[in-house]
Order: sequence, then C-alpha cells, then structure tokens
Amino acid sequence: MLIPYKAKIRQAWKDHFPASAQHVISPASGWSRRQRCMAWATLIATACAVLVPNLSYPLIEPDETRYAQIAIEMIDSRDWVTPTLDGKAYLDKPPLMYWLTALSFQLFGTTETAARLPSMLSALATILFVFGWGSRVLGRRSAWLGAMSLSLCGGFVLSGRFLILDSLLTLFTTLCLLSGYIAVRGHRRRPVWWIVSGVACALGVMTKGPVALVLCAPPLVVSGWLRADHSRTRVLHWVAFFVPMLVVCVPWYIAVAKFNSQFVDYFFWEHNYQRFIRGSNHKQPFWFYIPIVFAAMFPASLLLPSVVAFVASSAGCKRSLRSKDLGFLVCGAVWVLAFFSAASCKLPTYILPAIPLICLATGVMLDQTVFRRCAVDRITNYLIPFPQRATVMLIIACIAMIGVDAWLAGTVSQAGVLAAIVCVVVSVIVLASWNRDIVAGRSAWAGTAVVSVGVMLFASAVLLPTISSERSVYVETFRIAEDDADAAIVFFGEKPHGATFHFPERRTVSFPIEWEDEFVGFASKERNFVLVTDDARIERTRASLATTHHLTVSPRHEHVYRATRITLADETFASAGKLSR
Repeated sequence: MLIPYKAKIRQAWKDHFPASAQHVISPASGWSRRQRCMAWATLIATACAVLVPNLSYPLIEPDETRYAQIAIEMIDSRDWVTPTLDGKAYLDKPPLMYWLTALSFQLFGTTETAARLPSMLSALATILFVFGWGSRVLGRRSAWLGAMSLSLCGGFVLSGRFLILDSLLTLFTTLCLLSGYIAVRGHRRRPVWWIVSGVACALGVMTKGPVALVLCAPPLVVSGWLRADHSRTRVLHWVAFFVPMLVVCVPWYIAVAKFNSQFVDYFFWEHNYQRFIRGSNHKQPFWFYIPIVFAAMFPASLLLPSVVAFVASSAGCKRSLRSKDLGFLVCGAVWVLAFFSAASCKLPTYILPAIPLICLATGVMLDQTVFRRCAVDRITNYLIPFPQRATVMLIIACIAMIGVDAWLAGTVSQAGVLAAIVCVVVSVIVLASWNRDIVAGRSAWAGTAVVSVGVMLFASAVLLPTISSERSVYVETFRIAEDDADAAIVFFGEKPHGATFHFPERRTVSFPIEWEDEFVGFASKERNFVLVTDDARIERTRASLATTHHLTVSPRHEHVYRATRITLADETFASAGKLSR
C-alpha cells in the first residue's frame, strides 16, 4: 500500500538531486600539485590562526573546571575505568575526553592550555578531514571552500577552544558519515571505509554515548534508501560497521557496569533517554536551533540564505548542478538539526555535528555559482557584491567587540587599539572600492576571508579571555588572596574544581553546604581567610560568623568575600556605637 508513496518520494529526491556525483559537474576537480599544496597550506594557516593563539585564559565554570577536575582525579587515582568528581563516580559521560585531557596534563603539565588541547586538536582535525575526505566526494574546490567556511564559523571555532565534549564528538561524527558515504557511493565495495566509519562512530560513542550512533546511522540508511541504487546499505556493510564498534566500546561499558551497579540505569535510562524526553533544566522551544545555527556559523552564516536558495530551488539550471552527494550532506545536516530540535533538552553546542555538513554544502554552492566560470543566475548576481557587504558587517561586529572588551576590562588594550586601527584602514579601502569591478573578483572574496580571520582572532584570543577572566571566581579569589599570603581559601557550598590551576600552592579547604557546623568551627580558628560561597545563603553565613569575622563582598564578583577577624577594638567600637544610639 505504501509502495506508490515510496516510489514518489524516491523520484522526487532523484529529481531534486539529479547528478550522479558532484565532482562530475565540478569544473575544477583536477588540481596541480602546486595548487594542492597551496590549498593545504592556506587552510592549515587559517585554521591555526583562529584556533591556536592564547589558550591559557582561565577555565570557564562550570563545565571546563568540572571536566579538568575529572581528568586530574583520574591521574591521581589511576582509575581509568570510572570517572570521578570529588571522589564520587561521575557517570554522565563516557571517558574518552577525560583520558585525552589526562594524557595532555601528563605530557604538558596541569595548565589551561593543556586542558583545552584535545578540543582544539579535534576542531583542527575536523577542518582537515572535511577537506581531505570531502575532496573524494565533492571535488577539491568544493571541499576546500567548505573547509574554509568551517574555519570561519565562530561557534565551531570557539567550541574548539573550550574543554567540552562537542568538538571531539563532531570530529568523529563527521569522519563516520563521510567515511561511510565513501564506502557506498562507488560501484566497488569498500569494506575498509566501513571499518573506518565504524571505528569513528565507536570513538564518538566513547566520547558522548549512544547519541553518536543515533546521529550517524540514519543518514547513511536514509540516503541509500532514497537513492535506491548501489549505495543502499546491505547487511554486510553493517557487519563491517558494528564489529569495530563492539571491539572498541564494549570492554569499557562492561567494566564500568561491573564496578558501578547503577551505571546502566543511570547512564542509558536517566541521562540519555529521560533527558531527551523530559529535558532536565535545559528545555527550549522547537525552533531554538534556527537562530543558533546562524549565530554559531557567523560570519560564514551570511552565506546561509544563498545555500538554502541553491538547495531548495526548483529551477532546472539549479537542479542540474545538484548531485546525490549534495543530497547526502543535506540529509545528514537536516537529521542532526531535526533530532536535537525534537529533544526536550537543548543546548547551543549540541548541533555542532551539523556544521561541517552545512559548510560542505556551502562549498558546493559557492563552487557552482560565483566560482564557476560564466555562471549567470540570481544567486550568482546576489553574491557578486557579497564581499563588500560582508566586510562592512564584520567591521561593525569588530567595533562592537572592541567596545565590549574595553568595557569589561575597564581599559582599551593594545590589541583593541590595533584592531580599531585595522578597522579604520579596512573601512577606507572598502569605501574607496565601493561598487567597483574589483569587489566582484576572487581577490575581494580573499580579502573578506582575511578580515573574517582577523575578527575571529580578536574574538577568540582577546575578547573571550577577557570575558573568562572577568567572570572567573578563581581569578578574583586569587587577586584578594594575594594581599595576605597566610590566608586560607575556603569554599563553602561551592566546588573548588579550578583551584589547582590558579592557586596550587595556597591552602585551600572546601565544605559542602551540609557541613555548616564544621565550616563555622574551622573559620573560628582562622585569623583572616578568603571565602567563596553561594550568595543565596550569604545572610545565614554572615550570622554564623558574626561573632568572629566581618565579611566584605568583592566588588568584582558576588560569590567572593574577604573574611576579616573581629578584634577587641572592633568589638569596643561596635559597643560604643550601640550605646550612642
């Protein structure tokens, strides 16, 4: 009964993506060795310019400090099976990122840069894989333009500069999807690519759980079903896919379940299924990710309207430029966005695995429009003045970031002054060349890319560290503690997960909120100390310490207090004040 509908759906898909392969219709599939070297060098330089500089800013609470603390406890306990936080089993996520972070700490020391190194290298590897693997599917120019677009996605780059799991997951989902598609798109069977795809998916499962399999398997199945040709997956394909998954994943899952009886119920049921259904404390509306995609991909997202028009157009000239390879990218990106949009629990970084696929589709669009010789169509005409419009928007964004950086820091930094000078120079160049032929050439696109790199460099290497320093409880705690070398640093109801990075030599003590009596007893024996506590209980804390210490809140952070011992002179003065009243 459903057969006619199946046939209609497949035919509509074939009509929308009629070309057999993208590299067949791409005019620049063959590059000389010099061109290939230049492409790789330019891409690596761009990616390193936005990802590598200044990774040593303070860890951002709570995620970065929590994951770093788990890695530190792994090193201290030598327990590589059960992740722990504050000595208790932390079973929210699998351990791959913790293993890599612990390895980075052992190789490079316990520093902020070492903590972020696995995420940064994951983002860099994703960019390189998008070009390398994408070239086999789409042709070199489309893949290179897609990889460059990915390098210029602000959200992707910033995520690669945080100690979070999503960059590593994105690396493995991208590698899994592209490898799996390479395995089936040719007429020859390629089991090696299926094995590579299975290993990549397994590593994704070891990074963030079964969500990696959920993101990767459906696009491979659905794309093959829609094409109904040799690319349709078979049982042997999935055998080659799942065997390495079992080999990589099962040993750890069995081991952690053996040592932690609550793991299966908590991890699979509560933390994955229930969180997907009920949303925990991150509930958002269905359309939440629509603006997030535009924000996460800025400035490359300025091209998204053209990408949508190119993919959705029913014009025959556009359809002839769309291949089944592009259809697979669209299928994968739509699935990732739809899956997380359907989930009750939504966070901005969840959709990171969709961004490389969207960027590859962006590369195809650019390759078949403005970078295609003698291209004459609405999208091309719309994109001809794009470099000058985009540059103006980038200048405005940079000026805004300079202002925010100066406001947070209380002064204009040297980097801010330099960025302002560059903005003025670029503005003069843009105005002088406005609507001239030069703004329609490839040199204009290259210039806009350079400006984008500069803006993203300021955002990631200057503004982000400023924001991190200004909001960090540890930076302010260290500043106050510097005035008294003997003062203890006391955490009451707050986790001291970042203390190792900021004051490893200082005496640091922490008390859970339930241990109020122990905290008061400890404080009564101290002369002066720095207190980090939740301001929701601060009045009760003041009352508990009223007979021994004055609490003075920090003007720069609401959770940091200077606790000063009440002296006899203070008590006499206070008594005199009461008598005078």
